[in-house]
Amino acid sequence: MSKRLKTKLTVYLVKSEYEDEPSMLNPEKIPGVQIVPGAGNLYHLRSSSSHPRWIESFFGNSIDAEPFFNATSSAVLIVPVEVEANHIRHFAITFGYGLALLNKSAIEERFGLRTVLNTVSADSIRRVAKTEVARNARKSSVQMPKKSQITDFALDIEQDLLNGITAVGDDDAYLSGTLSGADSLSVSAEANVDNISEFLLNVYAVYARESYKRDFAWIDHISPVKDRETKIALDQKAIEIINAGEETVWMAVPSIITWENVMGFRYQGSGATHADILIEDVVSTLKKPLESMDQLRNKQIRMISSIDEQEIDHWSAYRCLYGELEHEGNQYCINGGEWFRIEADYVKEINRRYQDTKLSDIDFVTFRLGEESEGEYNARLAASNKERFILMDQKFIDHGGSNSKFELCDVLTADNQFVHVKRYSGSATLSHLFNQGLTTAELIRSDSRFLQKANSCVARQRSANQNVELTPRDPKTVVFAIISKKDDSRPNIPFFSKIAFCNVKSRLEMMGIEVSLAAVLSHTGTDTN
Repeated sequence: MSKRLKTKLTVYLVKSEYEDEPSMLNPEKIPGVQIVPGAGNLYHLRSSSSHPRWIESFFGNSIDAEPFFNATSSAVLIVPVEVEANHIRHFAITFGYGLALLNKSAIEERFGLRTVLNTVSADSIRRVAKTEVARNARKSSVQMPKKSQITDFALDIEQDLLNGITAVGDDDAYLSGTLSGADSLSVSAEANVDNISEFLLNVYAVYARESYKRDFAWIDHISPVKDRETKIALDQKAIEIINAGEETVWMAVPSIITWENVMGFRYQGSGATHADILIEDVVSTLKKPLESMDQLRNKQIRMISSIDEQEIDHWSAYRCLYGELEHEGNQYCINGGEWFRIEADYVKEINRRYQDTKLSDIDFVTFRLGEESEGEYNARLAASNKERFILMDQKFIDHGGSNSKFELCDVLTADNQFVHVKRYSGSATLSHLFNQGLTTAELIRSDSRFLQKANSCVARQRSANQNVELTPRDPKTVVFAIISKKDDSRPNIPFFSKIAFCNVKSRLEMMGIEVSLAAVLSHTGTDTN
């Protein structure tokens, strides 16, 4: 018998709650259908052809367009497979632009990712696609010229979300060769309509295994919510929390900004300038009570320059949302307007590590909201105890070439604590703060030239009666002080910021450096909190 030719297949698993095929399809498309005996139903759109757009835009009438055509094909084969006794699961195999025919909510998320990870070894990775969810939500794809360890991709398993992977399966594995997995599984296989049901049954068996937990258990910690119905339910629950005045959902600036250059924020529909983005203020500018997240999606928040009162940037109010909630027994968080499901045990572990962090014994002065900048606050804090504090804010140390400048900390104490101060904002800003604290501590501990430069900088800033000198055993403690209007003993920060903090805390503690937190109260003259 001749060997079957290999075919490049893109396979999706349909969620088990979708049992009838029409519900698996995009309701906005009206495909034709052909029955494929022994396999399933092939849904398709009529193919069309047309001249490429570049013929007219570039060549105009200077050439004969007749030989040049683009053709499009869209088809999806729905295959029912009895994966267990009396238990049917449906698979969707797309061809051409066939993905457009599927109902995206019906797709089992991360089916391909899990299937590939159940197949390959940890040292056979060629490409990873990730999102830095605990920092600035930057998406990236990294490819290696040869099979590599997952650790070679600079993937932070506590802070990065693995979106997709390409790896090489062993020759003796059922799925071999180059495999790519995300929501879909991409594989070259000796499969056609004659054996597709058997092939998919074996693929499902690979997917159902839990061998991925040996090397990749961390992928279950965080997963994006893609299901439209779940997003709607989470949005509605968040609305209930906001309207109840609970503090588990709030708003913050979603980008890293320079507060000194910001006069304030203006909400669409209100001419007032606000010192910060507060959810109760935003909701008060809505034309009617908050009932739908579309009201926040359509509400623009503009950041106003302190230099010329012009708009610097703007975001939808929805993108400024942060918070955590429970829904149907699962933990979710919203981060910059994006929903994620968090593994319950992981939530407990991160919250435990955050709550276990020591609170600083430093007596921080109150931040004067609307009256001073971060820099002015740091100067006032240093002046509040001139024997103990040395102002290091904006005192940059040139080091490392390429015009690299490092700020040792905002305030240095007489007992060599590095104090880093930042106004509360979204995950990106706070993650940046934590990483600044880690970077300068590592440089002091590991780079003698930087230590020498740092001591020279400290000497220029300290008073005559201060005898402070750093050693390779410093800092003794790194303090992260977060300015917020909430009168809490411990800063209430987004979950992804807690992940970033715990990661930095672990690395500092491995160097023998203590880490502590401080909540700095922010208020205006009219505030009573």
